[in-house]
Amino acid sequence: MLRIIGLDHSVQTRSPGSTLNEGQQAFASCLQKTIKEVQPVLIAEEHSEAVLKELGKVSIAKEIAGECIEHRFCDPTPKQRKVLGYKGSRDIEIEMSMQSKWDGTERRRDACAIEIGRYFPIRERFWLNCLNVKQCRSNEVIFVCGALHIESHSFTKLLEENAIPYTVVERYIGVAQDEPYYLALEYLKKHPEVLDAPF
Repeated sequence: MLRIIGLDHSVQTRSPGSTLNEGQQAFASCLQKTIKEVQPVLIAEEHSEAVLKELGKVSIAKEIAGECIEHRFCDPTPKQRKVLGYKGSRDIEIEMSMQSKWDGTERRRDACAIEIGRYFPIRERFWLNCLNVKQCRSNEVIFVCGALHIESHSFTKLLEENAIPYTVVERYIGVAQDEPYYLALEYLKKHPEVLDAPF
């Protein structure tokens, strides 16, 4: 069974030596409670060591896993993203800015919507390969990811297609609903045709 904890990435990491803020404490508490309840063989997360190193941050989940539980980073590194053909919203927005038909407000929203609809599934398939389908079916595994991947339903749909049992433990730890990606997701639900837009 895959136990999913959804959060805002700002509560997923901390600066070395810093104390946990309120959102980080909420995440740590949820993770510790889930570990106690299900005794997982693995704690995995949507992050990469390369990005953490670049940001000068440490993984709260990895610290909690310690020596007793296996921990695994599952997100592609920036180099792996290039190989996969992944484009983030900033990359998409830059390409859009070269076309006069996109104004600033629409460009940001549509770039986020396109990343969610076209490119999130690429990363989510990468996660699934890292997670190991067999392990998720036969053991307790905790997976930490951005809440948006739960709300967009692309990740849970992928799990269902691969017959992986899952449950969402928490959805919105540290999440602000007016964050641009959530507004873009709502727009995408009403205007799926944005995915066909050339940029």
